[in-house]
Amino acid sequence: MLKKFFAVLAIALAVVLILAWIYLPSITRYRELKAEEDHLNQKIRAIDQQIKTLADERHLLQTDVAYLEKVIREELGFVKPGEIVYELVTTKNPHNPVPAAGVSPITPDIKSTSTAPEAAPKKATLSPMQVVASLANTTPKASKKKAIPVVH
Repeated sequence: MLKKFFAVLAIALAVVLILAWIYLPSITRYRELKAEEDHLNQKIRAIDQQIKTLADERHLLQTDVAYLEKVIREELGFVKPGEIVYELVTTKNPHNPVPAAGVSPITPDIKSTSTAPEAAPKKATLSPMQVVASLANTTPKASKKKAIPVVH
């Protein structure tokens, strides 16, 4: 009777080991794929959020003249005639300030031909393309920068 019990136990153990040998890699692979799916879903949510942000910005650029002008001035570096842009430069040695490379104080351009001052009261009625056209006549920031060293 005891021999029969051990034989049944050995067969049951063999069946369990065979099933484990067959299904354990599948379960491990399932968990890996599930983790990868979660990671990809997280990436999809991030990309969807980025798409929404870019669509909102595109809508603003197409409809909001003030936002369009702000973006053009910040990213393309345009300034209106008579404006002076101050750029803060930090230095490590407060006793011997070093000016920023390529930045020198320049006086405003007196003979500018920009139509931006005349168009200022009409900003609410301008289309985005008219704003771009009016800003095309302005001068880049690089010619209007003054470096101001900041001592820490």
